[in-house]
Amino acid sequence: MFLAIDIGNTSTKFGLFKEEEPFEMVFHFTTSSILSSEHIEDDLLPKLVALGDLSSIIIASVVPLGTDAIKNILLRSHKEAKITVLKNQDIPIVNTYKKPDQVGIDRLLSSLAAYSKWGKEVKKPTIVIGFGTATTIDCINSDGEYLGGIIALGIEASAKYLSQVAAQLPEIDLTFPNHILGQTTSESIQSGILYGSLSMIEGLIVELHDEVFSNQDVIVVATGGFSKLFENKTKVIDHITPNLVLEGIAISAFNK
Repeated sequence: MFLAIDIGNTSTKFGLFKEEEPFEMVFHFTTSSILSSEHIEDDLLPKLVALGDLSSIIIASVVPLGTDAIKNILLRSHKEAKITVLKNQDIPIVNTYKKPDQVGIDRLLSSLAAYSKWGKEVKKPTIVIGFGTATTIDCINSDGEYLGGIIALGIEASAKYLSQVAAQLPEIDLTFPNHILGQTTSESIQSGILYGSLSMIEGLIVELHDEVFSNQDVIVVATGGFSKLFENKTKVIDHITPNLVLEGIAISAFNK
């Protein structure tokens, strides 16, 4: 049994794994609170201590300062555990990016997990859509090689930025309105952000089919904190699983 930690820009996720068994999602914690040391003593530290003995803890991070902060907390909760911070070269996936180290480790891990779960056995290419702080689209060919991808502003960041730069536009709840045609300002923003993101995703998937995967059957997987918003909203997404990065950490660990 080991603990996997995915440190993202917005949220840090914790999951327990045991080989050949489904992982157990334990909890998540805001990365900003980790960076500012808020609620560590009364919230995060007790949750970590409650996990009991752990022989190994594996971290994947896109926030270097968050990595240091988590390691300091873990030295208090599990000082006997072996702590490993993954690097891109630790991920068992062929990375064909022109500058391989520039790919976020979260993108590599989610690509590895998606292909391993759905593409590998049937030898099909896989596209992973990550709905997080950024909206990312990553492509893996039928041999499991990471090809590259697309990065766009995430839906939450888009909504917050719009309310900040336009004085009369409010912040909104990130839910799909009942109709594309908004009849209030909030509905109009919701439609623009969510239906706009959906249309962008659908359009880019079509373009990637044409440019990268011509005449191939592609499996499309959505992940990330906002992926569930798009459930039953489109036919282009085959699978939705919010915690692919954690699963990629486990695959990397068990394939060493």
